[in-house]
Amino acid sequence: MAGKSEQGTHFWFMSLILPTSQGMNFYRRTGHLNLNRGATRFNAFEEILAAMKEQTPELATAVVLSFDIQPNKL
Repeated sequence: MAGKSEQGTHFWFMSLILPTSQGMNFYRRTGHLNLNRGATRFNAFEEILAAMKEQTPELATAVVLSFDIQPNKL
């Protein structure tokens, strides 16, 4: 993923739900990244989800509710 000082070529959004013994926890994450030529939305999804689970291990069993990725240029 792109560093904090630079913005990547694409913006993404993901929301997840994690069932717990106390109920449901909801998570929302956004960010940006640079995609390699030939990368697919699926590649990006898998990369982002893996990074999120690495950064927040409790999300290992979370279920993705929504995901979107778009070019980061208006």
